Amino acid sequence: MNPGGTFQQKLKQLQAFSHLIPGMIIIRRMDDFCPVFISEKGLKSLGKELTEIQAEPDNFQNAYFHNEDLFDYREKLAGIQTMAENTSSFSFFQQIKLAQENEWIWHSCSAEIFHLDEQGKSTHIITIANPVNHLKHLPNKLNRLVAENLFFKQNLEKFLLLGKREKEVLRLVALGKSSAEIAEELFISFDTVNTHRKNIKEKLKITSNYGFAQYAQAFDLY
Repeated sequence: MNPGGTFQQKLKQLQAFSHLIPGMIIIRRMDDFCPVFISEKGLKSLGKELTEIQAEPDNFQNAYFHNEDLFDYREKLAGIQTMAENTSSFSFFQQIKLAQENEWIWHSCSAEIFHLDEQGKSTHIITIANPVNHLKHLPNKLNRLVAENLFFKQNLEKFLLLGKREKEVLRLVALGKSSAEIAEELFISFDTVNTHRKNIKEKLKITSNYGFAQYAQAFDLY
């Protein structure tokens, strides 16, 4: 038996006090990600009716939720789907487009499995989202983290072409050291350092020291 009753029983219980919960509440089906419930606060923030959203769930997802933020979300979701406990939860940050805003608004979100079927398979997930714009510096930091994460995923294959010594040279160039300083620190010749620098630029398709710094930061070389 499913703890807490049927899906409809759980949903009815949630609806009774959803107005007391701060933030936007969304319950989605796991199979097609279509929303089956959005709290009154959520619908007001999005400027939509639930029936409108359900009629075009893909358009809703693309219009109101920043898709680049969903990579980590889907990875975490896939992880908890394999767990037996329906109390498994995770947190993440998501950019959401609200009805009267011209830009993406960062939200702090918490999600967990809402319902399991008779076989113990997760069927619905609940997410609660709260805006974080009142935290002055957090949105800018989150934007940088998202950009860095995207850079990592787009350039991992190129980075893996580098050898151990090339990664050492990459790190030291990113730290602002000259070829002479790198040669002394690594106990190699000046010409060898320059050869490594040339090879790194070719493999990573970069043309400046800024490119070295981007890779060093994204791949935790310092």
